[in-house]
Amino acid sequence: MRLNRSIIEYLGETLGERLVKNRDLDIPEEYKDQIKRIIVNVITDNVEKERQIEEEAHKILKQHIREIESQGVSYHKMFQIVKQKLAKERGVVL
Repeated sequence: MRLNRSIIEYLGETLGERLVKNRDLDIPEEYKDQIKRIIVNVITDNVEKERQIEEEAHKILKQHIREIESQGVSYHKMFQIVKQKLAKERGVVL
């Protein structure tokens, strides 16, 4: 699922509030904005890494498109396999 900026901001705000309100964590209210920014940055970074991996997977598959088509393999299925492999190699959790 693609996350747009407004969804990422919403997640940052919601998770930040919940973390501050969680009595088990004892996080002062004044840290809420910092926590939100950290959450937004982490999610944004992950979305960008996934985008880069997808771009590279498409480039790899374009180089082998004739082989894929001649063997009747699903492009989508191969894309998912290549994407997962690239993510694993880079230590990215999708």
